[in-house]
Amino acid sequence: MKMLNSFFQTDGPQVQMQTTMLNPIFVSFAKKYKLTPRETQVMRILVTEGLRNDEIAAQMHISPKTLKNHLACMMKKTQTASSRSLQALFFNYVLKTLLPSV
Repeated sequence: MKMLNSFFQTDGPQVQMQTTMLNPIFVSFAKKYKLTPRETQVMRILVTEGLRNDEIAAQMHISPKTLKNHLACMMKKTQTASSRSLQALFFNYVLKTLLPSV
């Protein structure tokens, strides 16, 4: 929750509730960019926890190379060049979803 905490400034049960509230947005984002369920899981961890690749791989019980393959596929589908730009794309998507007039 490191990444989202910087935006929402909360801890404990409220943080879990906020990530749960983002579920429909993750689903919508995944559908728009045709992400697989596993890629969506990577996206969720990348955005909500802000972990390094090796930490994400360990948490998902996959090799770092497999994670890099997931990220490469995700970046190709979203036409982004890095995991940071992938995160930025998601945050922009969230803002446009929650504040469509902005």
